[in-house]
Amino acid sequence: MAVRMLPLSVAELCVHALELAREAASRLHEYSDRMRLLGAEPLAAVFEAFEKDKRIQGHALEGACQGRRLPELSPWEYAWRIAYAPGKLDPSPRILPLDAREALELALAAERRAAAFYDDVAEHARDVAVRACAADLATHSRPQVQRLEHLLAEEVRAALTLRSRRDRLKIRSQQETNARSSEA
Repeated sequence: MAVRMLPLSVAELCVHALELAREAASRLHEYSDRMRLLGAEPLAAVFEAFEKDKRIQGHALEGACQGRRLPELSPWEYAWRIAYAPGKLDPSPRILPLDAREALELALAAERRAAAFYDDVAEHARDVAVRACAADLATHSRPQVQRLEHLLAEEVRAALTLRSRRDRLKIRSQQETNARSSEA
């Protein structure tokens, strides 16, 4: 029977949460830069705001852990990597999104993985304090998941509207061409 690798103490949960926040901030910074490169300035600003929030969360965690000796974890001890992002043990380069939709999908997937990890710890950890801290972290993740879901839905709607307009223009152009050729 497999045993779940959940944090055993609040200090261990803090190490996991700090690593998640740092990784998310780094990824969101890359997405912000990429969106600027693609000319999607409004979305770049959104990713920048999310990055700032992750950095603030990391600083708050560092402040809460101040004075406590945090355990040093080996890469295989990061439970969230194994259970929620199995390909993350090797330090391979991150995927750079090709467009706004892919950036939102990648950011949403990462935020959902973090929220799922915190929910799992909140539900299954042995220590009551660990469960309570994980529940707080999960609660903090939910609005970000909802915001990313909303942004992704808007992006999909915009893409469908654009495609629909292109299709209508194409049909209209075809009709005009057919009309001209039947007049001749």
